[in-house]
Amino acid sequence: MTNLLTRGIGRLTRTARGLVSELSGAWRVTDDLGSFGRIASDFLLFRVLSVVSLPTINQERTVRLRGDIALTYRLNRGDIQSFREVWLDDSYLLPFSLEPRTLVDLGANIGLTSLWLAKRYRAERVIAVEASPDNARLVRKNLEQNGIAAEVIAAAVGPRDGTVRFNLHRNSNQGRIHPDGTEVPMVSMATVLARVPNRPVDLLKMDIEGGEQALLEGDLAWLDSIAAIIAEFHPLLVDYPRLTSKLESEGFRYIPANSAHPNSMDAFLRPSRAQDGA
Repeated sequence: MTNLLTRGIGRLTRTARGLVSELSGAWRVTDDLGSFGRIASDFLLFRVLSVVSLPTINQERTVRLRGDIALTYRLNRGDIQSFREVWLDDSYLLPFSLEPRTLVDLGANIGLTSLWLAKRYRAERVIAVEASPDNARLVRKNLEQNGIAAEVIAAAVGPRDGTVRFNLHRNSNQGRIHPDGTEVPMVSMATVLARVPNRPVDLLKMDIEGGEQALLEGDLAWLDSIAAIIAEFHPLLVDYPRLTSKLESEGFRYIPANSAHPNSMDAFLRPSRAQDGA
């Protein structure tokens, strides 16, 4: 009984600390009280949604962030978790100096990372690839309403052009290629890079929920067009050490996740392209 009580108190303490951190971060990034109140209440609802389904699930809301940014997301755990990861935790802060004129975002979700990277690093052109049709719709909305020059490709990315089955997960940031999923288009990196008018691609962002295994196997000639990569790998779904080693063998220097700063993603850089110290 004592151990159960201790674990319960510990869980409540961690939840309270997490919520305080989220509210502090929301206050830091929002531009007005209404937007802060909206995000603060959704962080509370994020926890409610783990145990019950609300009638307002997937309802859209638009908030204003500092820097004259309008951001649209939905009331679901995936969108809210992604907001926290990108805008509060700075998970995509680059661990090297780089001014990416061209950004390719694989697994763009609802466009939060594309928008964050474009605004922070002043990218001039974004190519965003997203398999979920509803997510892709929000990618377009978030980039268009912030004046980001972008092309959105509503497809999964993989080793070839064609179709693939994609699981549209209830958590919007966890959809992935799966044999029991819905059929969606799939594009190869050759097709994606054909949309980039002036190569090389300065920055490739990758978060494709295990699809990185198939993408990084086979012919990797397309990597010659990539200067730097920031990625979220999924060790439970892929051979993580093999994939990082393959990128190193292609001439990238590997900067492991959480080594540059807390919550940082895996990053890879061609040493001739930039200097350390973002």
